[in-house]
Amino acid sequence: MKKFLSIIIAIVVLTASVASVLASSYVGNSNSRKFHYADCSYARKMNQKNSVYFNSREEAVKAGYVACKRCKP
Repeated sequence: MKKFLSIIIAIVVLTASVASVLASSYVGNSNSRKFHYADCSYARKMNQKNSVYFNSREEAVKAGYVACKRCKP
């Protein structure tokens, strides 16, 4: 039973870590020149061929992208 609980806790921690990484990633739309959090509903609807990925907000702004007004990255 202890081993099972340890596995469940490890899965929860791993899932939280992945969610944290996704939330801190940014994706821009090369057509609209707007950038979003990767989990923004607008980013999920974006055509993959128009996606540009950024590691930080500053990187997106320096590239000339404007923040999404829905997710407010």
